[in-house]
Amino acid sequence: MKNFKTPEILYYETDNSCALCSTKGTNLLTVHHIDENRVNNTYDNLIVLCHNCHSPYHDPNHSEPTKEEIENRKRNLIHKTITTFGLNAMKIAHRNNFGVVAFPYMLYHLCELDYMKKEEAQMGYGKIEDATARFSITPHGSNVLEKWFDE
Repeated sequence: MKNFKTPEILYYETDNSCALCSTKGTNLLTVHHIDENRVNNTYDNLIVLCHNCHSPYHDPNHSEPTKEEIENRKRNLIHKTITTFGLNAMKIAHRNNFGVVAFPYMLYHLCELDYMKKEEAQMGYGKIEDATARFSITPHGSNVLEKWFDE
């Protein structure tokens, strides 16, 4: 990720609460690696859980929460974070191998997540040189689409 503060966005997207049970309080929360690979610290592999949801998951005899429940919740959180507009832009760019032209302020958060890349300014307006710009999808963005959104 480029200059993106992963723990901050994780806590922000859940309003400082557990993604599953909504227990609040940062002192009660931990970050769970969805693929269980502690080296994979990408935003789309991390989710905030309280100790009561996280600990049972790692118990070999656990029944809840299931991996499917955690993945479904993360899919919803990713959608919330990247926005419907951002998700649609990613899908279009993924399909056409050219990208999308958009207002930069609508897609910069996807650049910070390394899902999209600003390629070029398209149109200026007054003193604003890049009122619109072309954005392409990155390999990481394509992976996120394929994994989380069946694209």
